Amino acid sequence: MRSFLVPVAAALCLYSSASAVTWVGAEAGTGGYGAHAGTSLLRVPLIGALGVEGSLERGWKGAGRVAAGVTLRDVNLPLTRTDAFATVGAAYQGGFNVYAEGGLRGPLLGPAGWRGYVRGSTAGFGAGVGLELRF
Repeated sequence: MRSFLVPVAAALCLYSSASAVTWVGAEAGTGGYGAHAGTSLLRVPLIGALGVEGSLERGWKGAGRVAAGVTLRDVNLPLTRTDAFATVGAAYQGGFNVYAEGGLRGPLLGPAGWRGYVRGSTAGFGAGVGLELRF
C-alpha cells in the first residue's frame, strides 16, 4: 500500500493549483479586443486538461473575429505559479481560417488571473494580453 501512495502523491504535486473547470476573460491584442470563454471536458493526468474555448473579437480597424477551438490547458510549469496552454481551431475573420494559439496564464487575486498569448493562423499572426476569471 505504501509503495502505491508515493507515486500518487508525486502525481498530485504535479497538478496545477490554478486548474479551472470554466473560465471567461477579456483581452486586447495586436488585432483588436475581445472576450473568450471555455470549459474543461477531460482531465489528463500529469499533463493538464482538454477543453473547448470560443472567442469573439472586434478588430481595431477591420473585421471582427469569431473562433472556436480545442484547448489543452493547465499545463503546469514546475516551480512557478504559471500554467501553459495551447489551442487549435477554426475562425471566421473575413473568411474561414484555421489557427493555433499558445500562451501562459498566472494568478492575480482569488479566481482572477492574467493571460498572455501568441497566435498564428491562415489570416496572419498576432499576440495579446488579458484578464481571466476561473471557476
